[in-house]
Amino acid sequence: MTLDRFQVNLGGLVEVLSQHLYSGPQVYLRELVQNAADAVAARQLEDPDAPAMVRLEPWVDEPGLTVTDSGIGMTFAQAEELLATIGQSSKRDAVFGEGRQEFVGQFGIGLLAAFLISDTIEVRSRAVGHPAIRWEGHSNGTFRLTELDGDEQPVGTQVRLRASQYMEDWVATETVVRLAAEYCSFLPVDIAVKVPVGAGRQWRRITEPELPWLAAYTSTGERERALRAYCERTFGFTPLAAIDLEVGVTGTTGVAFVLPHAVSPKSGRHRVYTKRMLVDAAADAVLPEWAFFVRAVLNSDALSPVASREQLRDDATLALTRDELGEQLKRWAQDTLVDKHERARQFLEVHHLALRSMALVDDDMLELAARVLPYETTLGAMTLAQLSAESGVVRYCPTTEAYRAVAPVARAQQLGVVNAGYVYDADLLSRLAARPGWKVEVLSSKSMHQAFTPVGPVREAETLLAIDRMTAELGADDCEITLREFAPADVPAVLLRDPEAERRLERRREQAEAEGGWRALLGSFDQGDEPIVARTLVLNDANPTVRTLLAAHDSPELPAAFRTIYYSAVLLTGEGLTASDAASLSASLGVLLTAALTDSQEGTHDGHEN
Repeated sequence: MTLDRFQVNLGGLVEVLSQHLYSGPQVYLRELVQNAADAVAARQLEDPDAPAMVRLEPWVDEPGLTVTDSGIGMTFAQAEELLATIGQSSKRDAVFGEGRQEFVGQFGIGLLAAFLISDTIEVRSRAVGHPAIRWEGHSNGTFRLTELDGDEQPVGTQVRLRASQYMEDWVATETVVRLAAEYCSFLPVDIAVKVPVGAGRQWRRITEPELPWLAAYTSTGERERALRAYCERTFGFTPLAAIDLEVGVTGTTGVAFVLPHAVSPKSGRHRVYTKRMLVDAAADAVLPEWAFFVRAVLNSDALSPVASREQLRDDATLALTRDELGEQLKRWAQDTLVDKHERARQFLEVHHLALRSMALVDDDMLELAARVLPYETTLGAMTLAQLSAESGVVRYCPTTEAYRAVAPVARAQQLGVVNAGYVYDADLLSRLAARPGWKVEVLSSKSMHQAFTPVGPVREAETLLAIDRMTAELGADDCEITLREFAPADVPAVLLRDPEAERRLERRREQAEAEGGWRALLGSFDQGDEPIVARTLVLNDANPTVRTLLAAHDSPELPAAFRTIYYSAVLLTGEGLTASDAASLSASLGVLLTAALTDSQEGTHDGHEN
């Protein structure tokens, strides 16, 4: 048996790598400059005094670009090995095959990105002590490598490419300047683009001397102004604050800018550089999901990009970095938000949702949220800590509808109740209930009932017949009617609901309809045959209408009047009426309207005869 080699279509492979590995043609410039910067770094390892520069020169007479560097250059043998072998890289350790930390690139396919915009690439290069070489490669997979005579070629490398049809805009001067500033402005190399100035051309420097958050400043105020200006240039907003970030173990530094406006969750868009080359301008995995209230700029020596170098590899190093950055953001929040400073007020006003999001996953942030976040309560806006100190217990309604139903009555009784119907709030209060030192509970019908004033035994006896008749009219096994006094007096009745009792009642109904083993299983969740009271209709004895109704226990209109009050209480809870309920309410109103009009007509007729 013999083994045959695969036949590789080199032109097709070049097309796949150059056109499908990268997100778009714009990355060609980053790849060329990245290779040039790495070549400069390699030369400086051998000669620290060697020049460190990269020059980008758009052509004048035709669409093309020349990229020149003062890097280490290539010998004929190196060019034969590196430029003729797809995937080979000069940035590899000869023994271990690991990527060298001094270089940005970890893959020997960067030059292929130039085929995104050009069909032909020419490389001229010269290493110290060796003759210059010329390599010309074509997008069809063919190439020619020759050794040049003479010493005119300086040490370093020059890449020339002519834009293919429809790709001319990518080598235009304004495009080259924009892409170079986007990708390469932080590289520790002197990078410049030749641009038109008046009737001539001159070099415009692209790179900044230092990372803005690591640069030396004469004062704290100067640093704050510089970072604010950088944020405005980069992200287009003036930040509320700038938070320094650093993870020493992964060589990561940066700054997070607090947004001046609220944004939706999962909208993190951060700029990430690896070894000062931009990898991702819209990274969302480098910070925790809850950190959507900031926009961060980070540079790292250890975070690894994927093959295209346009995203970060989601590995253990990224996870460690993300967790530590999250801890630093939480420490900033804890140090800042307990202060009464204007910055804390602005943050809470704009980013309360982000703080709630943090509190969902961290106990320390939960305690902080309970201390600093204002909540809507029946006693006015206050924090959970303030309500706990005043009432001893934090009671809440898990939905806004339930809160709106009980708020007027609870407010009149001076009973503190939190509206937990907004995003995250019910979950936060549920988590807070498990924390030591906190007493937190869902507002129950029992709590509300206890806040009302019981009527005396004489009054109970006076209204017994009317209450019994109303109970029979209601005809509901899960609802009882009680009489209490409470404010405000213009509320005739309140319908209190017990969610746990409602769940038990629903299980009983399901059990009654089930068969066999399923019925037995449901029955195991609810032992006992005692009646379940899931709702309580509390009539307000302080209300004149209710008192009139109770006094007319033998009136034929009592059922209709009672149903009107009952359905009004149902609507106050936020529940909608069923079709049969709506029909019953309409019929009840018709009975009351007919009785009122009849009485009015009879009174008018009697007066006329008199």
